[in-house]
Amino acid sequence: MVPSNTPSKRFHTRQDGSFLLEGLIALLIFAFGILGLIGMLAGSIRASNDARYRAEAINLANAMVGDMWATQAAALDTEFGTGGAKLTTWQAQAASLLPSATGANAPLVDLTQPGLSSRSRSVVVTIFWQLPGETGRHQILLTAQIGKNA
Repeated sequence: MVPSNTPSKRFHTRQDGSFLLEGLIALLIFAFGILGLIGMLAGSIRASNDARYRAEAINLANAMVGDMWATQAAALDTEFGTGGAKLTTWQAQAASLLPSATGANAPLVDLTQPGLSSRSRSVVVTIFWQLPGETGRHQILLTAQIGKNA
């Protein structure tokens, strides 16, 4: 018979529960790692959405300026001024592509700036949007010369 005070028996009794504690600590470290990955994923989704909305906004602004270039200079005020048919259509398109691009955030077109010559004008197109869950307002501002600059 082996005496109860042998070193192997004492060593075994002091180790009771240590394996369970090691397992719980490993699980805790793993959980923090997973939470960190989820946080990085949320950040990347937020950045991806921001990039998408910025691209949509600049495409809308470029489309508006391109449409102005294709319109006769005499019709710019009626088509793109306040209440103009093309401006209203463009604002509706912007509202469908960008979150909260309506009301105070509705896209604006400023046709009042003088151009480089008497036969041109400087046009300022501003598009606003607000990302879901954010309070800050983003904007794209595009300035172009429409008409003949000579």
